[in-house]
Amino acid sequence: MGKKIVISGWYGPGNIGDEAILQAMVDIFEKEFEGCEITALSFDPEYTRKTQNIDAVMQYPSGKRRWIKSILSLDIGGTIRAIKECDLFVMGGGGFLSDWQPNVPKDWLKQFRVAKYFGKETWLYRVGAGPFLHEEGKKTTKYYIDNYVDKVSVRDRASYDELVNNVGVVKPVEIEIDPVVQMDVERYMSGKKSQNFIGMIYTEYFKSRFFKPELRGRWDALFEAFCTQIESVLEHGYVPKLIFFQKGIEKELSQRFIERFGDRVAAEFPEDYKEAIYIMESCRGIVSFRLHGNILAYAMNKPFLPIIYHHKTAGFLEQIGFEESDIALEVGEGENWRECEIDSTEWRAKTDSFLERLG
Repeated sequence: MGKKIVISGWYGPGNIGDEAILQAMVDIFEKEFEGCEITALSFDPEYTRKTQNIDAVMQYPSGKRRWIKSILSLDIGGTIRAIKECDLFVMGGGGFLSDWQPNVPKDWLKQFRVAKYFGKETWLYRVGAGPFLHEEGKKTTKYYIDNYVDKVSVRDRASYDELVNNVGVVKPVEIEIDPVVQMDVERYMSGKKSQNFIGMIYTEYFKSRFFKPELRGRWDALFEAFCTQIESVLEHGYVPKLIFFQKGIEKELSQRFIERFGDRVAAEFPEDYKEAIYIMESCRGIVSFRLHGNILAYAMNKPFLPIIYHHKTAGFLEQIGFEESDIALEVGEGENWRECEIDSTEWRAKTDSFLERLG
């Protein structure tokens, strides 16, 4: 019988980036541990079973409401049983390990204590880490990692610095690139030639309650910068194809773009990472605010213009030796990424430059 592996992460809600991370990890582990049996802890096990073709049980609950729901539905039994019966417990991928949202470190990392209670090998695998802004968050993160995690790897230098130099983790930390870079994207590609589309992957930002109130007003300026890029694409003779990575929560944003540009833009809502890759394949180039829009473009060998809003994007670009950093755009607020202004004139110039390089 093969090695039994449980993978925990932000899987199930249908975020294309997170689902791609899970599939990439499945690909990696199936090569590394031949004949392994993989189970995911998911917020929507049915979706995960269908999308990844692996077993899945409900994600470990956090907070009183989720605990009550998990107990009443008996889901917690399947979750605990999966952890108890596995050989290796892995928490992998994504950028969830930060106290920017104060409860996050404890809510996630306490799962390692459960796995260790059952004597399991534990990995924190290729995660993004930081920023850590509060002493309590640093203390909690250090405690759980140093006491309950056997192997730690992060996906970029900035995450390493956050865990080692800011948090003070004693456990050795390795740097390994985001798993989606190693995803076998070709099996989801049709081989068709690119058409006259530019894929544009955006999401709302500065609207979260975790931003300082004075920063939330920057969303309108960012939206206008996005629109400036779309106008550039139109004027260069391409069709903007808006690709939304979170179908459930980005309908309003898509509508706002459509109200602005009408039928001059196309909106796409891929059901999963496979469909996202298929849609991106039709594009001459990709403009992406989302990290995994850029990573998938890179894995597919598509030209891409990255928008840096977090050190995780900068870390990825550093990892791959990105040679066109002079045309990368930045959106920072001083915590996740250095503070910088949103200048639509600059956005237009750099988007024009990117499109001209496509030929």
